[in-house]
Amino acid sequence: MTELPTGTVTLLFTDIEGSTRLLRRVGDAYVELLARHRALLEEAFTRSNGVVVDNEGDAFFVAFASAKDAVGAAAAAQHALAEHDWPDGNEVRVRIGLHTGEPHDVEGRYVGLDVHHAARVMAVGHGGQVLVSETTRALLDDDTHLRDLGEHRLKDLSRPQRLYQLELDGLPNDFPPLATLDNRPTNLPAQPNAFIGRERELAETRALLERDDVRLLTLIGPGGTGKTRLALQLAADVVERFANGVFFVSLAPIRDWELVVPTTLRTLGLREQPGETALETLTEYLREKELLLVLDNFEHVFAASAAVAGLLESAPSLRLLVTSRVPLRVKAERAHRVPQLTVPDLRRPAVAEEVMDYESVRLFVHRARAAAVDFSVTDLNAEAVAEICVRLDGLPLAIELAAPRVRTLTPPALLRRLDQRLALLTGGAQDVDARQRTLRGTIAWSYDLLLAKEKTLFSRLAVFVGGCRLEAAEAVCDFDGAFGPELVDALDSLVEKSLVRQRQDSDGEPRFWMLETIREFGLEQLDSAGELWGACERCAAWTADAAEQLDAESRTGDHPAFLARVGDEYPNVREAIALARTTGDGELLLRLATALWGFWSSRVYGAEGRRALEDALELSGRRPARTLLGLCTLRMLSGSSEQLREDAQEALEACEQLGDDYSLAQAWNLVGRVEGTVMGSLATGEEAWRRALSFARRCNYRAELAESISWLMVSAVFGPLPVEEGIARCREFLARDGDDPTIRATCSVERAVLEAMRGEIGLARELLAEGRRTIEESGLTLWAALNAQEAYLVELLAGTPGAATETLRESYATLDAGGERAFLSTIAGFLAHALYAQGKDDEAERFSRESEQAASPDDVVSQVLWRTALAKILARRGELEPAEALAREAVRFGEPTDLVGTRADALADLAEVLALGGRPEESLAALGQASELYERKGNVTALARARARAEELAPGSPSG
Repeated sequence: MTELPTGTVTLLFTDIEGSTRLLRRVGDAYVELLARHRALLEEAFTRSNGVVVDNEGDAFFVAFASAKDAVGAAAAAQHALAEHDWPDGNEVRVRIGLHTGEPHDVEGRYVGLDVHHAARVMAVGHGGQVLVSETTRALLDDDTHLRDLGEHRLKDLSRPQRLYQLELDGLPNDFPPLATLDNRPTNLPAQPNAFIGRERELAETRALLERDDVRLLTLIGPGGTGKTRLALQLAADVVERFANGVFFVSLAPIRDWELVVPTTLRTLGLREQPGETALETLTEYLREKELLLVLDNFEHVFAASAAVAGLLESAPSLRLLVTSRVPLRVKAERAHRVPQLTVPDLRRPAVAEEVMDYESVRLFVHRARAAAVDFSVTDLNAEAVAEICVRLDGLPLAIELAAPRVRTLTPPALLRRLDQRLALLTGGAQDVDARQRTLRGTIAWSYDLLLAKEKTLFSRLAVFVGGCRLEAAEAVCDFDGAFGPELVDALDSLVEKSLVRQRQDSDGEPRFWMLETIREFGLEQLDSAGELWGACERCAAWTADAAEQLDAESRTGDHPAFLARVGDEYPNVREAIALARTTGDGELLLRLATALWGFWSSRVYGAEGRRALEDALELSGRRPARTLLGLCTLRMLSGSSEQLREDAQEALEACEQLGDDYSLAQAWNLVGRVEGTVMGSLATGEEAWRRALSFARRCNYRAELAESISWLMVSAVFGPLPVEEGIARCREFLARDGDDPTIRATCSVERAVLEAMRGEIGLARELLAEGRRTIEESGLTLWAALNAQEAYLVELLAGTPGAATETLRESYATLDAGGERAFLSTIAGFLAHALYAQGKDDEAERFSRESEQAASPDDVVSQVLWRTALAKILARRGELEPAEALAREAVRFGEPTDLVGTRADALADLAEVLALGGRPEESLAALGQASELYERKGNVTALARARARAEELAPGSPSG
């Protein structure tokens, strides 16, 4: 056998594109095609000094001492394949990937991340393409023509990798996008190390997942068998099959099965919708999606199985990949038990080269090398390594915990210690799965290697669900001063020993967390020490303190950062809320719910938040002002209007007794929204917003100040205030608060509509563009989306409503993705009108129906918009009776309100419906009423258009 190159080596991998498809097409002739392909490639590689490491099946693995030789061989191989006269036109197309590194030679084969890296580079290419990694490119001269393909995420590699394509003279050089993780929507987490073994399980599970009759595939097995890692690898392998993406949903942090659906909603970026259960919202979203959901750690939320089965029935293109210790036992399920990794046969003599064929040994060696780079399996230690893997039952988690100990223990010494520990723990509970007992023994062994203080810290850290930051560890784990300055060192040691892991929070600060199986073991130790209950109470108290501090900081600070930080702590928040409910601690629940309602109102947790607030009020027997304020806000945002006015008044009165300016600003803004935007009384709303404005000014609460001014300017556009007075109001706000970019931008956007009303279309477009640009540059994505309604109104007044269509579409997409139903209904209504103006009646009808479904019963603007849009569509189709009924309903809906613009537009739309029905006199009457309102408002642009239309309909005119 030719000796493998050592040191810096360029590794080349090949694979036939569509080999299975080719085999099906040519049948027995495939053998001859494969032989010709092998001969051509082997000649090209050996001519360039390549050493063939492996050439099983339709693939080659070749090593080169020179990167230039490797690239030359790849080019020669592609030319040879392209120039070959393939029988019956059955061309064999091969993808080639090259990567340079320093792989380890172990008994005549390469091992290490560089081998996996090279294989991953090849796997993302296409037939006829040669891909080159950054390390290979760095060794090539300028004569090699490469095309920079940018950075891409490759499976198993934690960081994006820059890839290049070798340009081949005389051959095609344009290919589809690389088949990387970037090219399909997915949240699959990047893996910190290579996926070892499991080739058979991957092939079997992929075959199952691709079968038409398998909609739910459950990977079952005890803790530590690698179910999650296998699921992630399988999901990454099939990303390209699912047009709408592959999404990973971690269920480990939740305790209540009823939170499975809301957690899935949040993972998909959705929010609960008013008038719908979370399950209905999720079902509707998935109904037409071609999507794979990976539900991880399902065993403790088993009661949610029925909901999962219902999703599959309603969404025909949905597939589910679930990991669990037990099957879900639903009709559509196909359960696949995940076995342990293959282990050596101890009855045979252990030879280093042979034991490396077993998955468990390969995993052990790979993880051991991460701790000790010079570790290798030799004939002297092969027997001990083989027995370690057997004693650990081939369980990946056990192996990953044991392998790093080669840093300080030889394999025989490691084996002796492991043997003693396993023997000690074999007398555990007999109703626990045998593999779980072995895994517990492995974790106990790792635990016993800790220093006394490390053991204490490990068990105390287990109280955190989803991990904690350093300050939380100090507060909850060092309550008795046991660690002091040594806590950081002890924590660092736990991370190094793989019992605690580390990741970054939203603000870049480190978070320390445990695998769930390890955390469970830590809780057992905490319980046996008599510390569990006290630790839970301390953790809940710290969580309440943290929530209150974040809430306070958000008043004058960065609100998006507040939301992200609460999201980091949310598993602990849920645990604290559960503890408060279990113990009946109404005061704790009250603190948590009161501090968190701002978070709940901005995320997918509306129903969950309302329940917590309601329970807090009931358990505490008190009705604090900010708690009432939060509950009313969440009810309003959900689209519920029953008793809303009374609840808002109660919250306001409570805030008045509290005397807190911030709460009063929020309360008056809430009252303004209820009265002005929900009930349609802008005059009452304005009184409330001005009160809010005065309270916000006192302590410079910028977010509440901006909200008050924003609503007052919206009122100037939609309400009875004459146009000139609305512009004067805008100037007044700018003179006093124009240094705030958000307020300045808001005023520009609303003034744009007012300028368009008085005929200054050019100025209006300039103001609109300027305001929207500032808002977008500030990162206020939601506000930018909401400004689409002003963009539509400006273009409507300009006589080109269709020009706002794309802006409205973008707004709708943003709001839909965020689950913002209150504003979504309005945008959908405007979009329906814009599409109608372009003659796109079918799509216009769809969005009018969307507006109807999303609109709150008391949302006057949305209720008018969807009715008038649908009325015009039906009238144009000749369905005059239902069209007129809808148009008149819209007019009646607006009559009790002071939404002057909305009422006038509804009358103008009624006039159009009547004109389409051949009733010009009635149409003229409706136009006359609309004109009166336009004139009262000072909307000269709309007034001129209404009068022009009236002239067309008048008796004696060509159209009248």
